[in-house]
Amino acid sequence: MDSTRTKAQNSVTEGEINEVVEVRRPVVLGLFATAIVPSGQPRSPPNVPQPIEIETSSHFATDREENDIDELIKWARSVSQSLRFAIIVRRSDSGEKRKAQLVLECERSGKYVPAKKKLKSDTSGTRKCECPFRLRGYYNKATKLWRLTVVNGMHNHELDKGLEGHLVAGRLKPQEKDFMDEMTRNAVAPKNILSTLKERDPENKTSAKQVYNARHRYRVKMRASMTEMQHLCKKLDDNKYYYKYRTVVENGVEHLQDIFFAHPRSITLLNSFHTVLMMDSTYKTSKYKMSLFEIVGFTSTEKTFNVAFAWLSNEKEDNFIWALQQLRCLLRRETNLPKVILTDRDLALMNAIPAVFPEAAALVCRFHVKKNVRTKAAELVKVRDGEKVKAADMRERVCLAFEDVLDSSTEAEYTENVMAFRKLCERWPKFVRYVEETILDTDKEKLVSAWVDKYMHMGNHTTNRAESAHGVLKSYLTDGLGDLVKGWESIHRMLGNQFTQVQTEFGQNMSVYGHTYRKKTLYSTLMFKVSRRAMRYIHTESKRVEFTGMDSMKCGCLMRTNYGLPCACLIAKKLHHNRPIRLDEVYKHWKIICFQDEEVGGDVEDDYACTAEWQAIQERLRTTDVSMKNEIRDQLRKIAYPTTTDVEPPTTNVKSKGAKKKKVVRGTRSTSRDKSRWEHVEEYFTETQASQSSKPSPSIPSHSRPSSSQPTASNPMPTVSEAPLTVSNPLPLTSSSQIFGINHMPKFMHPFIEDIIKVDGDGYCGYRAVALAQRGNEDDFELIRCNMSRELRLNKDMYVAIFGCEERYQYICDALLPPPRTRQRTSIRNSVAPMDKWFTLPDMGHIVATILDRVVVQLSILQNGPCETFFPLRSIPSPNPSSRVICLGALPDHYVLVKLKVGCPIPKSNKSWKQYCAKQSLGWEASFTSAQHKFEEMMSTENVVTVKTVGAGSRETPLVID
Repeated sequence: MDSTRTKAQNSVTEGEINEVVEVRRPVVLGLFATAIVPSGQPRSPPNVPQPIEIETSSHFATDREENDIDELIKWARSVSQSLRFAIIVRRSDSGEKRKAQLVLECERSGKYVPAKKKLKSDTSGTRKCECPFRLRGYYNKATKLWRLTVVNGMHNHELDKGLEGHLVAGRLKPQEKDFMDEMTRNAVAPKNILSTLKERDPENKTSAKQVYNARHRYRVKMRASMTEMQHLCKKLDDNKYYYKYRTVVENGVEHLQDIFFAHPRSITLLNSFHTVLMMDSTYKTSKYKMSLFEIVGFTSTEKTFNVAFAWLSNEKEDNFIWALQQLRCLLRRETNLPKVILTDRDLALMNAIPAVFPEAAALVCRFHVKKNVRTKAAELVKVRDGEKVKAADMRERVCLAFEDVLDSSTEAEYTENVMAFRKLCERWPKFVRYVEETILDTDKEKLVSAWVDKYMHMGNHTTNRAESAHGVLKSYLTDGLGDLVKGWESIHRMLGNQFTQVQTEFGQNMSVYGHTYRKKTLYSTLMFKVSRRAMRYIHTESKRVEFTGMDSMKCGCLMRTNYGLPCACLIAKKLHHNRPIRLDEVYKHWKIICFQDEEVGGDVEDDYACTAEWQAIQERLRTTDVSMKNEIRDQLRKIAYPTTTDVEPPTTNVKSKGAKKKKVVRGTRSTSRDKSRWEHVEEYFTETQASQSSKPSPSIPSHSRPSSSQPTASNPMPTVSEAPLTVSNPLPLTSSSQIFGINHMPKFMHPFIEDIIKVDGDGYCGYRAVALAQRGNEDDFELIRCNMSRELRLNKDMYVAIFGCEERYQYICDALLPPPRTRQRTSIRNSVAPMDKWFTLPDMGHIVATILDRVVVQLSILQNGPCETFFPLRSIPSPNPSSRVICLGALPDHYVLVKLKVGCPIPKSNKSWKQYCAKQSLGWEASFTSAQHKFEEMMSTENVVTVKTVGAGSRETPLVID
C-alpha cells in the first residue's frame, strides 16, 4: 500500500472542499445548478433552487486496513470532520455472535416521518434530508482485518463551515466523560465544566446542552432504580452517618415528616466540645420547603463546626423536641450534656430546650433582641415638629439606653438602668410597655449580663455562629430547588472542608510556639497543652492585674466563671509567688486540641453484642402469631437494609411542570434568606430620609403630587392630598408584612399581590414602573415617554376633551418633554425630575393603556389616591385580557410596580374612559365586570377612614357643604 498516496487522498483542505462544491454547483445569478441545461429543454422556475450534489468519494477511497473496527470508525470520522460533516454508525457488529458488518452514513441520512402526536414546541425540526452518502466496512476472515469502501460518496446538502451544533461531533470522549462525572460529584457549574473541556481540547465541539445531558445521565446512573429516600438512606449509610427519621401516613402512603442526621466526626467533636451549643433554622435548601435545623458548636481554637442537621416539616414544639432528643442520643455520657444553649426568640424552640435539656441554661440571642427593639423604636418613638432634637438621634439614644439595661453587671445596676430607660421613654408608653412585657419581664434572665454571666457561655451572647454556618452552607448549594439527596451532598462536601480546617487549626496549635509566652514562668506548663486561643485570653486577662491586684471584688472573676480560665486575681497571685498556671486550673474545653477517639466503656462484646436482646427476639418469633412475626421481620429488614425503605418524600413538593408557565421572578431559585422585619423597617426609613434630602427645590411641597381632578384656570395643576412620608409620621408596619410597600395597598388586596418591585426614585418612577412591566427594563422609561408624547400630538382633540381644557393638555405635553439642563450639565438620567415632570394619574393612565394596548390599574390606600382602572381608548379587546394588566402602586411621592395574581379583583373603571372610548373598546370592561364587582364588595367591607375634601365643584359633581 502506497502510504504517500493514501496520505494525499486523506488530506483535506478548505480549498479542496470549495473546489468540489464549485465544480458540482456553479452559481448563476445567485441560484444553484448541477450543470448547464442544453437549449430546447424546459428550465425550472427561477424561484426554485436546483438540487445540490457534493462528491466526497475521493477522500474515503483508501486501502487502509485495521484489525479493530473502532479504529476504522475513528479514521472515517476524522476525515468527515475535516470535510465539515458528521458520520453516524447505522449498523455495526464485530462478528462474535452474528455476521460481521459495518455501515456508516451521514448524520442527515434517512427520511423524516411526521409524528402522530402534536409536537410540544413549534421550534422543533429535523436534520434528515435523505442524504445518500454511505460507507460500508468489510471483514476479511483470512487476514482478520477490516477495510472500508465507498457505496455512495454524494451529499445532497451543503457542507457546514463549522461542526458546532452537530451532536455527533460534540460527543464526549471516554476520558471526558470521566472528567465530567468527577466535576459533577464536586458540584462544579456546567459553564465551568464546558470551559475546562475547551481549554483541554481546542478542537472540542461539545455544547452546553450536551454537558447538561451528561450530568443528568450521571445522576440517573447513580440513583438507578432507587427512590429518593432509598438513595438518601444509602448515602447516609455508606458514609456512616447517624440518622433517624419519622414518618406520617397520608392517603395510605408513608411520607417523610422529619429527618435528623450527623456526621461521625461531628459526633466526635460534639462529645469533646459540648459546653456551648447554638441552634437556628434556615430555609430555601430544598424543593420541599422544609426548614433546615442546624446545631452548631465551636472548638478550643474557636473554630465553628456543625454538630447535626434536621429537616423539619414544621417549626412546632413537637418537631424541635424530637430533634433535640436525637441530639441527646449523640452524647456518650450524661456528663457531656451542654451547659449553655443559645437560640433566637423562637418560642417553640425555647420551650423545647427545657423539656430535653432541663439542666442547660437557655439563653436568647442579643442581636435579634436589639434589632427588634430598634424596629419598634422606629415605629413608635417620634418627636414633635419644632423640637431641637431629631427623631433619628432620639431613637439612637433610646436604643443605647436599652443596651445599657442589657449590659447591667449586677441586679442593682439593672434596676437603675431600667429606671433611667423608663424616664427617657416616658413620652412613648407603648414602646416602654412593649420592651417590658415582651423582653424584660419574660427573658431578662436569658439576656441581661447580671444573670447571663453566671453561666459558662465563653463570650457567646448571640447566634452569629449559627448564622455564619447558614451562609457557608448556602455557598455550597447551587439553588434551593433540589431534592434531599442534593441538599445532603452539599452538606457532606461542606463538612469535609470544615473538618480539614478544624484539623489544620489543631495542627498549628500543636506545632507553633508563641513568642509572647516564651521564657515566662506563668505559661510554662500550658504550652502545647492548651489552645493558643486560651493562651491569648489568659494573656489579655493578665493585663488587668495592675488594676485589680489580688482583690477578687475588683476582679469580678468573670474569666473564671464565663470561660473556665484563670482570672486576674488568680494570675496576680501566680505572678507574686512566681508560679505557673496549673493545667487543672484550665477548663477541659481548652485542653482538647485534636480529634479524640471515641472512648468505649466496658467490654465491646458485653455492651454491643446484644445477645440477650437477640435471644428475646427469637423467642418472640417462635411464640407470637403471624401478624406479629411479619411486623418483627419488617422492622429487622429496615435495620439491616435501610436502602429498601418504602418511605416517600414529603408531599409539599414544588410544582415545576404541568402548570401554566409564568414569568420567572428573579430570586425564585436563590438560596438567600428573605429579609427580616427589622431590615425592611431600616430600609424604609433610610430611603425616606434620602428622598427628602434629594428634593430638587425647597419651594416644592413634599406632600403633593400632580393629579388630574377637574382643572380650573386658577389651579392648572390640581393635587391629591397625601400623608407625607416622613420619619416623624411613618405609616404602620404590621408584623406580617414581608413585601416592600404592601401596607400602602388596601388590606383586602394583600392576598392577591405576588410582589411589589421598587424602581429608582428620581422623579421618573411612574414611567420606570411602566417600562419595567412592558419591556422588562426600567431604564427604557424615556422610550415610554416618547411614545406617550407622540400619542398626545396625534390625538390632540380627543385628549383635550378628556382632560377638560387646553391648559391641562398643554401641561401633560410639557411633562413628557425632557427637563431643561442645569448649569452643571447634569444628564437627564442622573438628574432628579422636578414636580412638573412627574407621572400623574388619571391623566397618563389613558395614554399608557392606549399606546401599550394593556389594562392599567392604580392601587393605593385612600391617603395616596383613588383606586382606578384604565382601558385602551381605541383598540379591540385581546383574547386573554386578564393577562394584560399593569398595576401601578401609589406610595407617598413614589410609584412602584405591583404584580397581581391572575383573576384578582380590580377597581372600577375611570369615568372619563367610559365617556370617550371607542365602541369597539367597550368589550375591555365587560371582561372584568365580575372582578370589579368583587373589588367593590371587598372595599365596602374594609374599615376605611373617610376624609372630607373641600375643593372646586363642577356641573357633574357639585360641591355640597354641610
